[in-house]
Amino acid sequence: MQKDNLGVSNAGKGQIDTFGVLTKSGFSQQTPNVAKISYDNLRGQSYSDQFEKRLNKNIDQAAPILAKRADKRQSEIKKQKETKIKNARTVLGQQKTSLFEQQTKLDWKKKQLELAAAEVKDSQQQLAGFQGQLQTMPAGSQKDAQNQQLQMQQQQAAVQIAQLKEGQEQWQKSSQALRSGQKRLAKTEDKLNQQDKQVNKMTGLTYQLQARSDYNQGYNQFGEAAKRIDVLSNTFPLIFFAVAILVTLTTMSRMAEEKRTDIGVLRALGYTKLDAMKLFLIYGTSAAVLGTAVGSYFGTWLLPERIYAAYAANLAVPTLQTPPSWLWIGISLVFALMCTVVPSVYVAWNSLKEQPAYLLVEKPPRAGSKVLLEKVPFIWKKMSFDQKVTIRNLFRYKSRMFMTIIGIFGCTALLITGFGMRDSINGIIDNQYQKITHYDVVGIYDPNASQTEKDNYQKQVHDIKTVKKQDNIYYGSVTTRPQGTISNQQISMMVPQHEQRFDDFLTLRDFSDHKKLKLQGHGAVITEKLAKLGHYQVGDHLDLTDSSGRSHRIKISGISEMYVGHDVILDSSYYHKVFGKQVVYNAKILDLKDRSANNIDQVSRKLNSQTAAVTAVQSNQAKMAINTILHGLNNIVWIIVIASSALSFVVLFTLTNINVSERTRELATLRVLGFYQRETVMYIYRETAILMLLGILVGFSGGYYLHHFIMETLPPNNALADMTLRWSNLGLSAGLTLLFSLIVMLIMVQKIRKIDMLGALNSAD
Repeated sequence: MQKDNLGVSNAGKGQIDTFGVLTKSGFSQQTPNVAKISYDNLRGQSYSDQFEKRLNKNIDQAAPILAKRADKRQSEIKKQKETKIKNARTVLGQQKTSLFEQQTKLDWKKKQLELAAAEVKDSQQQLAGFQGQLQTMPAGSQKDAQNQQLQMQQQQAAVQIAQLKEGQEQWQKSSQALRSGQKRLAKTEDKLNQQDKQVNKMTGLTYQLQARSDYNQGYNQFGEAAKRIDVLSNTFPLIFFAVAILVTLTTMSRMAEEKRTDIGVLRALGYTKLDAMKLFLIYGTSAAVLGTAVGSYFGTWLLPERIYAAYAANLAVPTLQTPPSWLWIGISLVFALMCTVVPSVYVAWNSLKEQPAYLLVEKPPRAGSKVLLEKVPFIWKKMSFDQKVTIRNLFRYKSRMFMTIIGIFGCTALLITGFGMRDSINGIIDNQYQKITHYDVVGIYDPNASQTEKDNYQKQVHDIKTVKKQDNIYYGSVTTRPQGTISNQQISMMVPQHEQRFDDFLTLRDFSDHKKLKLQGHGAVITEKLAKLGHYQVGDHLDLTDSSGRSHRIKISGISEMYVGHDVILDSSYYHKVFGKQVVYNAKILDLKDRSANNIDQVSRKLNSQTAAVTAVQSNQAKMAINTILHGLNNIVWIIVIASSALSFVVLFTLTNINVSERTRELATLRVLGFYQRETVMYIYRETAILMLLGILVGFSGGYYLHHFIMETLPPNNALADMTLRWSNLGLSAGLTLLFSLIVMLIMVQKIRKIDMLGALNSAD
C-alpha cells in the first residue's frame, strides 16, 4: 500500500492521507457495494504475465454472468428501496398523527392557561381593592383579623402565579419540541420525496470488475517497480560482465605469460607439467572463489537492500528477505573459474609444450609489420617518427587494441546511459509541468446538486483571490486495456466548454514537431504514452470503459505530447456522438497565481467545503507520485554511474599496466637511446590515448542506443521519458574517462621511471 496519495475524497484537500479501522456499527452505509473475489486457479508470482493473463481471463468469463445478474439485482434493489420508503412513510404518518394529537393538547392547554391567567388577574385586582379598604380602617382587632386574611389570600395568589408561570414554561417547551418535531418530519418527508425521485430515475445497474492492479495503486506501483528493476538487471549486468570478463581474461593470460620463465625452471628441475600448473590452478581458483564470495555478499544483501529501500520508500511493505540463491551463486562461480583458471591454464599449457631450455629465455619481441596507411605515401611521408611508431605499435598489438577499445566503449556507454537516465528522468517533470500542464486544480462538483448548492460552489471559485484563470470542463475517469498489454490503464477524460481557451490550462501539441493540435468533431486526442502502449496511430479506434462498466469506442484524431498520466480530450459534439448524451460540465479547471503546494491544498480545501463538492484533483498529485518513482530510479542511476566509473578506472589501469609490463625492454631501449622521460612516457601513453578516444567515440554510439532502449522500457506505463541525450551527458562521460586515464598515466609514470634499464636489456641473456 502507498504511504501517500491513497485516493480521493470530498473532504479536506481532496486527498486521502491515511486509513483507519472501524467496526461495522460505525458505518452509516450498511449496504455492501464491493465484493472481493479469490480464484483457486491463480498460483505463482502475482506480477507474472501468466498470472495476469489468467486473471484477465477470469474477469472476462465473469463479466457476462454478472451482466445477466444486473437486471435482476436492479429489480431487487428497487423493490427494497420502495418497501423501505413505504415503511418510512407509514412511520411518518404515525408521527404526523402523534404530532397532531400533541398540537390539540397544547391548544387545549393554552386555553386553560389563558383562563388561569384571567383568574389570577381578577384575584390580584380584588386583593388590591381589599388592601385599600384595610388602609382606611381604624386600628383594632378587626383590622388585625382582616390583615391576616389578606396575607393568606396574597400567599394563595403567589402560589397561583407560580403555578401559572410553571404551566406557561411547560407549554413553551412543549411548543418548541412540537415545532422541532414538525421540522424533522418536513425534512424527512423531503428526503423521502428525493428518494422517490432517485428510485424513479434509476438507470441500468452495472457491475464493474477490477483486478487488484486496477484499484490498488500501491500494489500496481510495486509491480511496476519490480518490472523496471528486471529491465535494468537484464541489461546493465551483461555489459558489466562482458567488460569484467574481458579484463579478467587479459589479466590472467598476461600472468601466465609472465610466469613463462618460472615454468621453465620448474620443468628443468624435474617437476611434472601438473606441478608446474598448480600455481595457476590455485591462484585462479582462489581469485574466483574470493571474488564470488565478495560479489555474492554485495549481490545478495547489500545492493538489494539499497535498491529495495529506494523503491519502497513510498510503500508500506514487509522487510526484504534475501535468502542466498545458491543456483546463481554456483553459476557465477563457474563463470568466474572459466575466466580465471581456463585462460591461465590454456596459456601455461601451450608454454609447457615447449622445451624447458626455450622457456628459460624470454620470448622475442613481435616482429613489426607494415600497416595499410604505408601504402598511401602522400600521408605516410608527412607523418613524424613518433606518429609512425605509434600507428605501427597499435596494429602490432591488435588484441590489446581491440580489448582497450571494447573496454572503454562499454564503460563510456554505461556512463552515458547512467547520466542520460538521470537527466531523462528529471526531464519528465520539467517538460510536463513547465511546457504542457498549466492548471493546478480541477474542482469536481455534483451536477445533480441543487441550483443553490451549485451557485455557492461557483461563488466560492470566484471568491478565491489566487485564481488566475478558470473555466468549465467535464472531467471523468475511464479505463482501457491497450492492445498487446495485459493490464488496464487509468485515463482522465476531459471535455472543455471553451476549446479556444483550453490551451491556457493544457497544451495539446504533436510530440515530434510540437505543432498545436485542435479538437475536432470526428475524433479525440489521446496522449503519446497511451499511443505507444497500444501502438495506436491517428485514425485508429480505442475502446474506453466508463465508471459504470459500459464500453465506448472513440476514433483517434490526434496524439499529444504528454509525459505524466494518460488523458483523452474530446470536444462537446464528439462527446455527444460517442456517449449518446449532451455533455454536462461537472468541474472547474483552475490556474493559480501561487502554485505552491500549500496554496494548492488551501484552494482544494475551500472547494471541498462546499456541499456540491465531489473532490478536488491536484495536478501535483501525479507529480508527487512520479517524483517518488523517479527518486528510486535516481538511486539506481547513481549505483550504475559509480559502478561504471570504477569499472572504467579498472579497465584503463589494467590494460595500461599490462602494456607497460609487456614492453619494459622497449622502454629501456628508448631511455638508453637518449629519449627524454616525457618522450618515453608519451611513447606508451600516446597509444593509450588514441585507443581511449576511439573507445569513447564508439561508446557515444553505444550509449545512445542503450539509453534509448532503457528509457523506452524503464518508465512506468503512465510516464513517458525524454529520450534526448544532452551534450553534458556526453561531455561528463568522456571527461570522467579522460580523468581516469590521467590518473592512470600519473601512476604509470612512476612505474616507467623505476624501470631498471640494464636489468631489462640483459633479461634475455
